[in-house]
Amino acid sequence: MRKKSVLFIAIVIISVALNIYLGTSSFLKSTYTPNIDDQEILGEMTVMTLQNEEYQSIAEKETVHSIMQRVSRFNVADPSSVIHYEVHVSTDQQTYIFYCEDEACTNVSLGGWAYSRYTEEEPLLPLKK
Repeated sequence: MRKKSVLFIAIVIISVALNIYLGTSSFLKSTYTPNIDDQEILGEMTVMTLQNEEYQSIAEKETVHSIMQRVSRFNVADPSSVIHYEVHVSTDQQTYIFYCEDEACTNVSLGGWAYSRYTEEEPLLPLKK
């Protein structure tokens, strides 16, 4: 009888721990993974970025290697706000981050810079086998 109760308690503890882990990892992933609606907004923001004068100035001076769309809802009061959408333009010198200028997202502007992996590494394409 004692072995059965110890086994039962062990299974319950493992089950609870696994559920907490999976729930937490799922929540954290949802804070930075765009859903279908986010992807549409980010697609339109990317077009606005490509038409932006700041982007065109960057593209004339540096080699653009990639354009990445990101969303960051982690630890924010209003996760549905457009201020959490970002378009990252990575060049051979740095990564430029474009944001919506206002809540209606009538235009995008350059809002920050970050390290670019292309300063020290080659582009991923063409894929080498």
